[in-house]
Amino acid sequence: MRKDRLAETVRRFILQNRLVEPGEKVVVGVSGGADSICLLHILFRLRQRLGITLHVAHLNHLLRGAESDSDAKYVSGVAHRLGVPATVESRDVKTYQSAHRLSLEDAARQVRYQFFAQVVQEVGAGRVAVGHTVDDQAETILMHLIRGAGPAGLLGMRALTAWKSPGVEGLTVIRPLLSVSREETQAYCRRRRLVPHEDSSNLSLSAFRNRVRQELVPLLQAYNPRISEALARMSDTLAMEQDFIEDCVSEIWPQVTSEEDGAITLERKSVVMLHPAVQRHLLRRVVRQVVGDLEDIEWKHIEQMRDGLGLRKGKKLLLPRGLSFSVAGRTIRVSVD
Repeated sequence: MRKDRLAETVRRFILQNRLVEPGEKVVVGVSGGADSICLLHILFRLRQRLGITLHVAHLNHLLRGAESDSDAKYVSGVAHRLGVPATVESRDVKTYQSAHRLSLEDAARQVRYQFFAQVVQEVGAGRVAVGHTVDDQAETILMHLIRGAGPAGLLGMRALTAWKSPGVEGLTVIRPLLSVSREETQAYCRRRRLVPHEDSSNLSLSAFRNRVRQELVPLLQAYNPRISEALARMSDTLAMEQDFIEDCVSEIWPQVTSEEDGAITLERKSVVMLHPAVQRHLLRRVVRQVVGDLEDIEWKHIEQMRDGLGLRKGKKLLLPRGLSFSVAGRTIRVSVD
C-alpha cells in the first residue's frame, strides 16, 4: 500500500458519508490502541483539507491499574506532540457497574460516551470521532446475530449515529475508519513508527466480544477469508433497505398515529393492513417516540406488539421500560404506565 493511500481512503469515506462540516471542531476519542492512534493521525493530516479542528478525549476507566495510567500518559503525550488540545480524565467504571447492575462492557461503554458527551459540550465541538473498523463492524453484527437480533440489529454500526444512552443526549458519533481493517490501522502505525498501547484486557476470553474476535471470526475466516467485508456489505444493503422502509413509515405516520400527553394512539385497522416489515418499523418508531430510545426493547417485544394487534378490546400487554400496549377497540394506546 502506498504511503498516503489509507488517508485518502478515509478522506473519501468522510466526504461520501458527510461525517464532518467545514469549520467544525471534532473530538477524537483516543484509547491509545492502534485503531484510535491511526484515526487521530489521519484526521490530523486531513484537518486542513477537511476544514476542521481537533480535540483529543481519553478516559481512564480505572480498570487496569498502572496500565490504565500509562495509557492516559501516552495519549496525553501524543496529543501534545501533535499540538492538539486534550481532555484526559478518569471515571470509576466498577462503581458505576455496581450501582446500575450492568455488565462491565455495558458499564464502560455508557461511562465512556457520557464522558465524550461532556467533552463535546465543554469544547464546543460538533461530534466525536471513534476508531471502529470494519473488523469491529463484523464482530458487532455477529454478536447481535448470536443474541437473536432482528434486521435492525444486523445493521451493525453506522458511519454517523445520533447516540442515545443513559445520561447522553444529542451526541453525534462518527466512525471514519468503518471501511478500514484492523490490519490496515496496525500497518499504518508501523509505517509511521507509532507505538500504540495495546489493551491487555483484549486478550481475555471473559468478554463476549473478545470470544467472538478470537474464536468465532477465525473459524468463519476458514470458510471465507474476507468474512468481515462480506458482513459489512450485508450491513450496507440492510441499511439502504431500512432507510426505504423508514421513509414509508414517515409517509403513513400522520394517517395511522396520533400523539397526546406522551402517549401514541394507533388506528388499529390501518396498522393491521400494513406489510409486516412496515408494521415492525412503525412499532419500533412508536416505542422510540414514547420512551426516547430502544434500550431493552428486543425483537421479541416488537413481535408481541404485532401479535397484540389482534387482541380483544380491554386487553393489555406490559413490556420493558414500563411500556403499556392497551387495546381499546378500534385504537391501541402505547404509553408508559
